[in-house]
Amino acid sequence: MKIFLKLFLTFIISFGCLILFDYCFFKFEIMQKADLYKSFEKYNFFIKLPKYFIKIQPFKNTYEDIKHYGFRPVMNADSKLNPIVIFGCSYAYGYIFENEQTISYIMSKYSKRPIYNRAYNGFGVQHAIYQLKDESFYKSIKRPRYIFYVFMEDQYKRLYLDCFTDISSDSYYLNYKRDKNNNLIENKPFLNIYYNLAIIRHIYNKIKSDYVYKALWIKPNQEIYDFLLLHLKNINDLIKSDWNDETSKDKEKTKFVIITFESTKNEYWKPQAEKMGIDVIDVEEILGETNLTDIKKGYFEPEICGHPNGKLFKKLVKKLKEIYPDL
Repeated sequence: MKIFLKLFLTFIISFGCLILFDYCFFKFEIMQKADLYKSFEKYNFFIKLPKYFIKIQPFKNTYEDIKHYGFRPVMNADSKLNPIVIFGCSYAYGYIFENEQTISYIMSKYSKRPIYNRAYNGFGVQHAIYQLKDESFYKSIKRPRYIFYVFMEDQYKRLYLDCFTDISSDSYYLNYKRDKNNNLIENKPFLNIYYNLAIIRHIYNKIKSDYVYKALWIKPNQEIYDFLLLHLKNINDLIKSDWNDETSKDKEKTKFVIITFESTKNEYWKPQAEKMGIDVIDVEEILGETNLTDIKKGYFEPEICGHPNGKLFKKLVKKLKEIYPDL
C-alpha cells in the first residue's frame, strides 16, 4: 500500500510539474509574440486573446466565425447585375488596411457589379474550394460574372500545412490530400481531442513547418505545381457545377481569373491552367514593372509584413478594366 501511495504521489507531483512547466512555456511563447498579437487586435477584431486551455476545433467552426465577423463588406450590394467574387489571402483581404485600400473597394469604383470579397488572412487556394462547397454561399448570390483569385508564392507552402497556426491556436489549418482516384479530400487532424499541452503543439508545428518549408520549398517542383493545378481544377469544376452548367438560361458565363503576385516566374502551371479555360494575370507583366515590393515604389506597406496597398490595386484594376470591359 505504501509503495502504491508513493508511486501515486510521485505521478501527481510529476504531472503537476509537467503542467506548470508547459504553462510557463506557453506564457513565454506568448510574451515573445506580444507585439504581434497587439498588431492583430489593432487591425482585426476577430483575433481572440490566447488561452492556455483549448479544445481542438474543426475548420468549419472557425469558418462560421469568419463568415459572421471576418469578411470585408459587400460592395455595390444593391446592384442587380451579376456579381464579382474575390478569393485569396491577406493580399486580397487587405491586411492592416482600412476597407478603402482593398482590391474589392477599389474595384467597386470601376464596376457597378456587387463585389464579394471572400479572402481572409492566412487563406490559401484550398479555402476557395471549401467556400465554393458551402451551399449557403453559392445559393445566396446570382451567377458571378467574374471570380478572381489573388495568388502569391507563400500559398504553395500552405497547400501542405495542416498544423496549428501557433501554440495558442485551437484549430488546425485547412488542407486537402489526394485520394486513390486523385480527388481532393479534406485532411482530418490526428489530434481531434482535447489536447492542451503547448509543448506538444509546438513540437508538431516545428516538425511540420520544417518539412514544408525546407523539404518542399527549397525550390518549387513539378509535384508542387501539379498539386496546385489539382486545386485549380477543383475550383473550376465547382464553378461549372454551381453556375456554368449547360442547362442554365443565364448566358453570362462565370469567368475564373487568377491574379498572381509571383516573383519567381514559372511557365509550367500557368499554361496548364489556361488550357482549363482559366485566365492567369501576372501583376508585374500587366503593370509593366518589376520588383513591386520595393518600398521606394510605394506599392507595398512595410508594417509587420509587406502587403499591397490601394495605390497598387488602383493601377491593377485599371488594367483589368481594359482586359475585361464589362467588369
